[in-house]
Amino acid sequence: MKPLVIASRLRQQGLTLLELLGAVAILSLLMAGLGGLIGSALELQSEGQTKNTLAHEAHFAMTRMTESVQNSRHLLLPLVDNPDTSWSEHIRVETVPASPPEGSSTLATAVLAVTLSPRQDLDGDGWADANNDKDFLDLNNNGLRDPGEAELIDEDLDADHTRDGAPGIIGIDDDGDGSVDASSASNQAWDNDEQGGNPGSSSDDDGDGQIGEDSFEPVVYYLSGDQLIERWPSFSDQNGDSLVDGRDYTESVIAEGVTLLRIERVPLGGSRAQLVDITLTLTQDADNSISLQRRVRLGGGL
Repeated sequence: MKPLVIASRLRQQGLTLLELLGAVAILSLLMAGLGGLIGSALELQSEGQTKNTLAHEAHFAMTRMTESVQNSRHLLLPLVDNPDTSWSEHIRVETVPASPPEGSSTLATAVLAVTLSPRQDLDGDGWADANNDKDFLDLNNNGLRDPGEAELIDEDLDADHTRDGAPGIIGIDDDGDGSVDASSASNQAWDNDEQGGNPGSSSDDDGDGQIGEDSFEPVVYYLSGDQLIERWPSFSDQNGDSLVDGRDYTESVIAEGVTLLRIERVPLGGSRAQLVDITLTLTQDADNSISLQRRVRLGGGL
């Protein structure tokens, strides 16, 4: 009986201290390796989410800009080159941090501006939002808008093409010289005649005996710090002056972390439709950046 009692006691003792310490050491090594794998997986997941967020934001902002160009009849900015200046108006480039300006300009700014789509009718009244005076091509001369009679939009422009009381587009550096709403004998940022010069006197385009009935409603994209701003015209009083004109607009941020915005009015000859090159770069950090480039035809979606 004594040998059986001894064996039973040995079985009850379990692992020795040395065996237990060995098991703990092995388990610690396994856990450390597993923790490293989990940490690497989480880091890769975070990097993937950052890249996906950047890509989504960049594609969204690029889509907003390209669709605005495709659904517009007029490219307001960039302007064509002015031979009297020492910088290129047809290319607008802005970086964050800021890059040196070109020629005698004082600040490099990028901006894209087009007119509102002639198809947009947000209030659903049957008239395009851009048709300020709600007129049309009266082919039947009956004073009624019959089927097939197109609206007249952005005609009979006033000397102030955008009705905002400012040279060019209010709050925007139109000619790329670094100054906003500037106008002098040596610095003329006239209202969006697509040539950079004085548009001259208005005319009665539709033969109704009136001038200054319609105006451009600019859709504008520009940088404020590293934020890409989208500006849309508003058809209600936004600035509290009891008027509705070019000084009324709404703005929203459509991208952050912008490190490059480049807009180019592609030089063309003849009667070819205007092309616009757009380059946009968003940067999160040294390892996460995305750059998109698109060439889009003005009015290509109309």
